Amino acid sequence: METGIMWYPLLAIGILIFAAGCTTTPTDTSPPATIPLPAETVLTPRPAASSDLPNFDYAAVPLLSPGDTDWMTTNASYVTRTALRDETARAMYLGGGTIGGVLLSCHPTPFPSSGDGCALALRIANETVVVDFLVDEEKGRVVSTVTER
Repeated sequence: METGIMWYPLLAIGILIFAAGCTTTPTDTSPPATIPLPAETVLTPRPAASSDLPNFDYAAVPLLSPGDTDWMTTNASYVTRTALRDETARAMYLGGGTIGGVLLSCHPTPFPSSGDGCALALRIANETVVVDFLVDEEKGRVVSTVTER
């Protein structure tokens, strides 16, 4: 009979442990939110004008990057024409900006990428900033900008 009495405290402890497990609030076990990779990021098209600037000599825009132009599939005048169809680039130029030329613009890339990213760009400067308008030659549009102050 004495052995039966020893089981009652163990049974009581077991019931308390079971009850405690049933009454605790569950923790959130969902996976953490992830940052989309650049390939998953949807680019919103930038506003663009449909016509060229009148009286602008696209062929006179200099190529600023030294050496071979194997990084360019078209030419400097095409890049300039494409960039100046972008409303922001056009407004900056028409607002007194000076075109520096076409170059291979290299800049830091956002996380999770590492290192520098390089893209073909038209550089426009005004009294406060220098902006590289990065051009996608295949799509014929400005895809981003890099601003230096």
